[in-house]
Amino acid sequence: MAINVETSEGVSERPPTGADVQDSRERFAADLRSLKLTAGDPTLLALESRTGISKSVLSEAFSGKRLPTEKTVRVLTTELNADADAWLARRQTLIPGLPQSGSVDLGDVAGGRPRRAGRILALLAATAVLSVGASSLVWWNVLQSRENYWSSQRPALAGNEYLDPVDGVDPMKTECRHDRVIADVGPRHDGAVQIEMLYSNSCMGVWGRVTRVDGSADGNTLSMRIYPKDDPQSSRSQERTAESVNSLYTPLLIEPNVEARVCGIATMTVDGEEVELGPPMCV
Repeated sequence: MAINVETSEGVSERPPTGADVQDSRERFAADLRSLKLTAGDPTLLALESRTGISKSVLSEAFSGKRLPTEKTVRVLTTELNADADAWLARRQTLIPGLPQSGSVDLGDVAGGRPRRAGRILALLAATAVLSVGASSLVWWNVLQSRENYWSSQRPALAGNEYLDPVDGVDPMKTECRHDRVIADVGPRHDGAVQIEMLYSNSCMGVWGRVTRVDGSADGNTLSMRIYPKDDPQSSRSQERTAESVNSLYTPLLIEPNVEARVCGIATMTVDGEEVELGPPMCV
């Protein structure tokens, strides 16, 4: 759950202020997500098109996995109608390894006069942020780490060993698998299931994945369908169903229009009764 910094008029477009607020990389990312929401919640695809920053880099910036570069912060915050200089000054205080003393007055950070927090206070602040909405943030970071690990295992190509990326193809048999990022992720059915929407920039393709963690896979089914948001009954929709599995992913759906959105929805059975795992997830 992102920590929103609000005023009487809504979510602030500037970094939060106040001498008693301790900053952290996770809070920085949470506030970037709030800024994105305030700017109309554009998709990663749309932001990539408008900023020239790849979806994988944008995803990492919003996840808090690592501190984004100065260029990413400058271009992204400018695109999201915020004060880029204030955000860059705030970023400077979060660079690992810099000597720190005192506390961070984020009001000063916004005004270009950063003061740095002590190691213990920074650690406590990071822990506090992680504890707020721990479920979504922990899932995000675990899944992102898993995606990065898989990408690092890319084998050397021996001729044309991959299928062409087209609608309906198994994404794991294409080169799409190597630059895939998790565009969105979230729990369903009280945390018994996790839904993911994955995206490959090189293929401009989307696919979904559903994973059940309730230990009830045997004898039950999982199913997931992805489809263009503007045409839910499109013949381009992709679906997959399997029995007695803990996880499955859908075939590939190619979407070259960066403004178009693709949605996914899953179902499962519990003791033979079908449960819809809504609402749809759209990226």
